[in-house]
Amino acid sequence: MNVPLRVLVPAFFASVAALIGGCAAATDRATLTGLDGYLLAIGGGLDDDNKPVYELFVRRAREAAEANGMPLRIVIATAASGDQEANVIGKTQAIGAYAPEAEIGAIRRETPADEAIALIDGASAMFFTGGDQKRITAKYRPGDVDGPEMAALRRLLSRRGVIAGTSAGDAMMGEVMFFTGRSAEALGIRSTRTQRAEDDDPDEQRRELPLGPQIGPGMGLLPWAMTDSHFFERDRFGRLVAALEQSGTRLGIGVGEDAAVEIDLSTGILVGASVAESLLVDVGALKREGLKRGGIRAKVIRQGMVFSLLPLRDLPAETRLPPRPSAVEEVPVVEPGQNRQLASWRFFRRAEENATAAVVLKLDGYAQTAWPDGHGWSVVEVSPRE
Repeated sequence: MNVPLRVLVPAFFASVAALIGGCAAATDRATLTGLDGYLLAIGGGLDDDNKPVYELFVRRAREAAEANGMPLRIVIATAASGDQEANVIGKTQAIGAYAPEAEIGAIRRETPADEAIALIDGASAMFFTGGDQKRITAKYRPGDVDGPEMAALRRLLSRRGVIAGTSAGDAMMGEVMFFTGRSAEALGIRSTRTQRAEDDDPDEQRRELPLGPQIGPGMGLLPWAMTDSHFFERDRFGRLVAALEQSGTRLGIGVGEDAAVEIDLSTGILVGASVAESLLVDVGALKREGLKRGGIRAKVIRQGMVFSLLPLRDLPAETRLPPRPSAVEEVPVVEPGQNRQLASWRFFRRAEENATAAVVLKLDGYAQTAWPDGHGWSVVEVSPRE
């Protein structure tokens, strides 16, 4: 299913109504899915010099601005972040380096709704910063109901605009999103150590986490898949599988740090947008035996790779998967000269490339085993460690 391919000026507020009227034609454009615009899901840890990601974001913003006869205006949304001012300053500087002509504004948690709506309706791009994704939905979709700012976000997309999000800004995109949690507990397995829950909730202290995936309503921007961030670096494959299973969502997109994927909402096409890689997960053929889960398919998303999410979601799942090879090779958690955080990435890379043996990665309370499916994907099993 994949085809490889190699701070706003005051006058702005007075012009918003005219701009909205001028955009009507763009919203009449027929699309394959009935949706429009772009999402840019970034897995956190985005370096300011990540040229492919920032240039793609700015290019989509320029295209939408030009198509709608608008100046280039970009909004930074910091609802998720603890230190909102630092994020406004940092992202204004980073984006400004790639779009020096852009007018860049910001929407904070305390920004009044009418001001936020005016900013969004005059922009062709938004960038959601990281932190706690529950703060994003509390502002834009309180009680799982679209607020007026959310309606403005949908209008931005209807103008072929782009919404980017990093870390929490990535994790919030689907109909369902993570609140917090580690893979072992999400899978129903008590981990062997107590550690602080990761940065989904910056206020959480060291504690024993409940079993099962900690999920709830997301922003609903992406109807075909669930997203997760810091994916390889925090060993989040297990929690994504558990969340997909519980929510009845077939596809998951795990985005690595300093990595990004772009989704064209008008076509359902996903493209790998960064040198750093991500993972596409399909649980359509998942089989459960106690705490063991098998029949999962996964594909590393490399830069330039193209996937059509609609056929992947809607076609019958491939159930005739090859059995696990008898030979098994272990992927060490730490290798000489390698960062331990890359073990999950190495695991999925080797699983696609190793034609003679399955690969296994032993993690905190559970293990992942994978082997090629013969069509460029991997078959993956997740089970408690023996």
